[in-house]
Amino acid sequence: MYRRQFLIGFASLGFSFIPAHSVLAQNSGSVFNIIWRDIEVGYSSINLIKNGSNLIAKVDVKIDVSLLGIKLYSYSLKCQEIWKNKELLSLDSEVFIGKKREYSIGKKTPNGFEIDGSSFSGVIKGNPATTSYFTPDFLKREVWISTQNGKPLQVKCTRIGTEKVDSPEGFINATKWQVRGDLNMFLFYDDTNEWVSSRFRAGGSDATFILQNKIGRNHKIWNQS
Repeated sequence: MYRRQFLIGFASLGFSFIPAHSVLAQNSGSVFNIIWRDIEVGYSSINLIKNGSNLIAKVDVKIDVSLLGIKLYSYSLKCQEIWKNKELLSLDSEVFIGKKREYSIGKKTPNGFEIDGSSFSGVIKGNPATTSYFTPDFLKREVWISTQNGKPLQVKCTRIGTEKVDSPEGFINATKWQVRGDLNMFLFYDDTNEWVSSRFRAGGSDATFILQNKIGRNHKIWNQS
């Protein structure tokens, strides 16, 4: 499959490169290339950082679609989530779609998770996940908070089989999950419960996250939180 190269390089993503023994103990991360209509249009990176009893997740997404030098679409997201005992303590996310700004800011309170977002403000009960997808534990939760605009998304996740997905080691077998409801997509996790791909419809075509590189194990760090 022909792919036009848009990315400058792995180091340009702000990815945390630290000694391997520290990575395995305290940090992990993944970088995905985003492919749309056989064109590489951007990247998504996630860093997990264990800080005492807290787990910090930092997400960075950048998409640019151009034709003949004319920018048709741009999207950027910067998000930080703080988790403790697998519960979301805080969320701080900012998104630009072109020049339009969206956001999702929230914190855990005695009444629930309080959100101030560009499309929703209120309190979400229970133990919500987010749309950062980094652990399959999220698949068990029926409410995901949109990191784009703060909306609580009602979802149902169903395991539908296995599929071969591209990875730095070549094609690997991954468990395929279908997400339906307020969000519709497919998520893929390998046999160690690592997120290795996702796929969804955008502009009439499939957009696919292809794992480009990773350090440590995100799900292992999550399980230690």
